[in-house]
Amino acid sequence: MSKKVEDFIENLNVTRDISSKFAVSEKIIRTSAKGRKYLDLSLADKTGQMDGRMFIPDVDIIFESINLGRVYNVIGRISEFPLDSGKYNMVVNIIDELKEGEYLLEDFVMISQNNSDDQIAEINRAINEVQNIHIKNLLKAFFCDSDFTKEFYIAPAAIVHHHNYMGGLLDHSVEILDICRTMCKIFQDLNKDLLYCGVLLHDIGKIKTYTYGTGPIGFSEEGDLLDHIYISCEMVKERMIKLETPEELSNQILHMILSHHGYVSDGWGSPVDPKTPEALTLHFADNMDAKVKEALQR
Repeated sequence: MSKKVEDFIENLNVTRDISSKFAVSEKIIRTSAKGRKYLDLSLADKTGQMDGRMFIPDVDIIFESINLGRVYNVIGRISEFPLDSGKYNMVVNIIDELKEGEYLLEDFVMISQNNSDDQIAEINRAINEVQNIHIKNLLKAFFCDSDFTKEFYIAPAAIVHHHNYMGGLLDHSVEILDICRTMCKIFQDLNKDLLYCGVLLHDIGKIKTYTYGTGPIGFSEEGDLLDHIYISCEMVKERMIKLETPEELSNQILHMILSHHGYVSDGWGSPVDPKTPEALTLHFADNMDAKVKEALQR
């Protein structure tokens, strides 16, 4: 049975009791200002996500029992917090995992609303603009590979924070490309070929990082253990070795991928600080797109 229209997250904007189906995309044990432990959940359906909080004695037991990416029947109450903020969350009282067949998958899988043909055309236009033959050959090695593009064009860019829907990785990549086109007009000394290469390849490991297409987005075993930055670097390095990409250029490309989450001290996963103009541009473009998109989605 499908969810009721009024129970989709985009419509949960009044204080009321609720009993409906939600996927759990994130779980964290937090401590309140008064020292009380509680379970903080990210509840999701195809229309968005909402914070859910469980204030219960056996927090640790419930935490271990909840499986990310699974669908649950959730009973609780929608409330506005802070008051008069227009932001709503859910106090969860009961949460029970559902089996396949007890929910409709279509209620929980979000799909990009953009025209994928237009997005793909933007990717191809950027590759055609590249002048450096080594970079062009590297990009073609990926984007002329039908097995790769089949996955890249439908993959999500995240589980929770931004572009967390089918086709999200393509949207995210094209949006960063648009930002970097503008940056190249402002800062004309930027190496456009190198920057475009970083934009198109920095997140390709996400096609292996997440499970998607058959249910709510989750982590693959490879993604959970290795993370998309490492996976992206390995994928690109493997192709560059086969193409005999010059070492200096190879190091520049891998540096952009490794540093695109920003400074090591920020704690967002980059093992090196961005040290080149192109790496800095990619990082700030990526971060801006991610943060703005997350704010709009919420």
